[in-house]
Amino acid sequence: MAMPTSVSFSVRDGEVRVHAIRTGTVTIKRCHHTCCLPERSPMALRFAAILGDRRFADPLPIWTFVIEHPERTIVVDAGATPDYNDDSSWRRDRRGGSLIRSFIRIGVEPEETLPAQMIELGVSPADVDAVVLTHQHIDHTASVPAFANATIWTTKAEDRAAQQVGAFWWRWRNADTTIGHVDVEGAPQVGDPQGFLSGVDLTSDGAIRASHTPGHTPGSVSVRLRTDACTLWFTGDTSFTARSMNPTEPTAGIHTDMRAVRTLHASLRGEDVILPSHDWDNPERLERAGRVVK
Repeated sequence: MAMPTSVSFSVRDGEVRVHAIRTGTVTIKRCHHTCCLPERSPMALRFAAILGDRRFADPLPIWTFVIEHPERTIVVDAGATPDYNDDSSWRRDRRGGSLIRSFIRIGVEPEETLPAQMIELGVSPADVDAVVLTHQHIDHTASVPAFANATIWTTKAEDRAAQQVGAFWWRWRNADTTIGHVDVEGAPQVGDPQGFLSGVDLTSDGAIRASHTPGHTPGSVSVRLRTDACTLWFTGDTSFTARSMNPTEPTAGIHTDMRAVRTLHASLRGEDVILPSHDWDNPERLERAGRVVK
């Protein structure tokens, strides 16, 4: 099991700590990892190519992030759990479980789950005030039930698209789950150079902001952390790697809106620290940006 990477930064009201925690790995088809059809191809055709591809790409890490700010503790994405590979956990939707596991393989041990690793770090899941889901795919939502006291931030646009393959509400959400919608409760981001649709400040100093950035899915969210030294962007699956944020680099085949994804890539290119959810280089990028916490 890889050890979490913990880095501290100065902010206006003190110090913020960022923990990059890997919750296993995900292995996807090559046409999923890198689009094997022209990007202008309709999503339905690109998805069909993924299902028909017999080749798997190399495993990717599943990163989650815990941000300890002086005001509150915030989690970005909830990672994977071993339940994904347990046939009995799919009793409510055996067909859906069979389909998704035919093209997405997840490897994660119980001690690699986000709550287990947080406890090892001395951060209690019960103290988390907010969990921001960059999107509702299954490798980003599995540990949500462990954060019973948190508001789970997503978007109404993502809820409307919840029937898409990979978004299984019943595995992580029930009537008692407190949901916040960035695109409903957020303010329009007038004058924002990135052109994001709306955003919610999660701390009173404006250091942490969740923004609606559709493209990978209709309701995808990105999180910005502004520190005294740099700005960090937690970008989910908008790009699997920071390098692929370059609009001239190949991108994934699973994006629902390629044009929106490429616009987002261009808008974030050159930002200080980009932290996608599946980039093996995230720990090194974080360590270069801040002060490593042992």
